[in-house]
Amino acid sequence: MTDSPTNRLTGPLLSGRMTRRGAIQRAAGLSLALPALAAAQPLAARAANETFSIAYLTPGLNVPFWKYLSDGIKQAAERDSAKSGAAIDVTDYDSRNDAGTQLQNAQDAITAGVNLIIISPTDSSSAPTVLDLARDSDVPVIIADIGTDEGDYVSFVISSNETGAYDAGKVLTQQMEKNGWKDADVLMITISQARKNGQNRTKGITRAVEEAGSKIVQFLESKDYTRAEAQTQASDMLTANPDARGFFTQHDEAALGTWTAIEESGRQADLVFASFDGSPESVELIKQGKLAAASMQQPVLMGRLSMEVGLKHLRGEEVEKETEVPTILVTPENVKELESTLADTVFPAAEGAATPQAG
Repeated sequence: MTDSPTNRLTGPLLSGRMTRRGAIQRAAGLSLALPALAAAQPLAARAANETFSIAYLTPGLNVPFWKYLSDGIKQAAERDSAKSGAAIDVTDYDSRNDAGTQLQNAQDAITAGVNLIIISPTDSSSAPTVLDLARDSDVPVIIADIGTDEGDYVSFVISSNETGAYDAGKVLTQQMEKNGWKDADVLMITISQARKNGQNRTKGITRAVEEAGSKIVQFLESKDYTRAEAQTQASDMLTANPDARGFFTQHDEAALGTWTAIEESGRQADLVFASFDGSPESVELIKQGKLAAASMQQPVLMGRLSMEVGLKHLRGEEVEKETEVPTILVTPENVKELESTLADTVFPAAEGAATPQAG
């Protein structure tokens, strides 16, 4: 592992000739100024000579959300570098939704000499193994989303998963009641329930549905997190539950695959559809009134915050143990006014393309 950056003072404090009186005056001035110089000059020199290598361990770059989060990480690195002069290198390690690959990626990153790991775990139960490995190698870790069952880490940046799912669920059930389907059944596609964020999303939507007197009668977990997988799952559930009047999905690709299944089934008029997460395509569904609501995470902002917190820690500054990033509830009524915010913190901007990928 590479050594942490050292502080240096470059160039002499005094140079040239001066009179005896001038020397005495300069000495008196320096006696007052040296404390400030000792504090300011090493900081400036340190920033100019900093070199940081950062690894981002992502569950799978086949999911747009993780690409967006990676964009945010790189944006923050580029902004910091432009301001401080530090050289900051960021590399993505794609775990391909496999815990074993994630652990191997962590080992590879540590062997490569990274100063910091930012990880979005494949699931919360596998994260402790990576955290233990990093701790034993003295590499600090920032967790960006999903969470861990246990283990040591510097800070955790997380979305308001339960609140966001509850908010979207309230819109779902209110629209169902407005359509005359109060107490009707609801279907759902989830992310892994081995993930803390998945558990919290399920808590939120379940609370909203049960408060309205309805029930989630069937749900399926995503395994591949692809649109095609979700389309098949949604089609099967729609066939098995002809009386269901609500559908909720917990991630972007599930939302898009589910809407295709709803269209193919011809049930657009007898279902209310809401989701968690958001993509440019889901925004279009909202504009068209096909998606009643989506509680959108802010992955670009989460990436920025994760990098900012990590750099603060590397520079010896205190950081919060947990930062909760609020979701944004988007509906057909407010989508237009929120578009500029979504383009900045939810979807990848032109600034900061996806980070280089290891291997």
